[in-house]
Amino acid sequence: MSSAAELSKNFKVLVLEKEKPGTTRSTWYSYEDRAKKYQLEDAIVVRTSYIKFTAPTTEHLMKDDCVIFDHNKVLEIWMERAIANGAEVKNEIFISYKNTRNQVSVKTNKGTYQARLLVDSMGITSPILASNNLIRRKDAWVIYGATMTNVDFENPYQLEYLPLNDEDNTYIGIHPHSDTETNIYAFKGQKNTIGNPEELKNKFEAAIRKIQPNAKKINSLKGTIVSGTLKKYALDNVIFFGSSGMLNPDGCGMGFNQILMKHQEFASAIKNVMKTDTLDQKSLEKVAFSLKDQEIINFQKIIGAFSLYFIRSKGKWDGGVKWLNAMGEDSKYWMRNEMTLDWIRSANLSLNNVIPLKDSYKMIPFNDFFFILGQLIRFKLKSIRSDLKKAAR
Repeated sequence: MSSAAELSKNFKVLVLEKEKPGTTRSTWYSYEDRAKKYQLEDAIVVRTSYIKFTAPTTEHLMKDDCVIFDHNKVLEIWMERAIANGAEVKNEIFISYKNTRNQVSVKTNKGTYQARLLVDSMGITSPILASNNLIRRKDAWVIYGATMTNVDFENPYQLEYLPLNDEDNTYIGIHPHSDTETNIYAFKGQKNTIGNPEELKNKFEAAIRKIQPNAKKINSLKGTIVSGTLKKYALDNVIFFGSSGMLNPDGCGMGFNQILMKHQEFASAIKNVMKTDTLDQKSLEKVAFSLKDQEIINFQKIIGAFSLYFIRSKGKWDGGVKWLNAMGEDSKYWMRNEMTLDWIRSANLSLNNVIPLKDSYKMIPFNDFFFILGQLIRFKLKSIRSDLKKAAR
């Protein structure tokens, strides 16, 4: 819907959606400035001044102007913009596609359509990814939860993430949705699989019995945020966007905030290749790769490797929250995914100070160790050079 809202300004657009258009079982938060920049203020249901990260013995308040959206309202806004620009939105199920004379033909359960370009946003289960064997590696955050009625109004919920400290390293996410409703969900990371949200049902229900024993379930929330790598990020006349094009960036996945930050950039790049009629695989892959920042990808890999230390250590996520506290107010740029090279350097050094390499190397997979060591040495040398330049002045 986000790309349709933008591309329909310049092109004839058809959106094919197998579920009810304008609906999702996700739950989304973002930031006040982004809501304003992308004109989504009407979808805001809650404003809060921080994200709370809770660990067994410590916590971190990541101070920022956070907002929680009515997730369906966001999609409705984008859909209304696309329709106002002349786009069509149809409730149909994708069956197959084929290339014909520099066009792509799409067959659904209700008809066949031709276009110059197909934007595949069907996600990791896309039949196009499967039929072309394009998935190299797939990881995911698996989510299962519900919108629940509020019970304790004297202690309103805040935007919060806390671990259950179980063997599966499961977390609870809390997104207050209104004075009377809260989105609560269990989630965990999966390696080399997208997992099954239903597997978290029992843990979610057990958590709810502790958090809100008298609350009533209003509707379900479940799905996956996928990351990983593809063998190709486009085909002739086909480009993958969202969790279909999950290397945007690798290690983060294409969650809501990434979509929010990248959809206009994506649409602008698509506009250029459409105008020049360069819709071959090579040209479209350049569009996909333009949405990445290699330094951020490298940093996310480091965080992922150190996560094993946090998970396996006695204090579980105490180390991770201590690192956030060491970063102070700058910690917010991690969740925002707005990381400059200087920030990444500082974050790497802070991470190493909180979790000494002599301790953590035992926890980090061998294949990641030398990459992390090289990055830390690189940033340490940059820090020394920076200090020498300041002293010379």
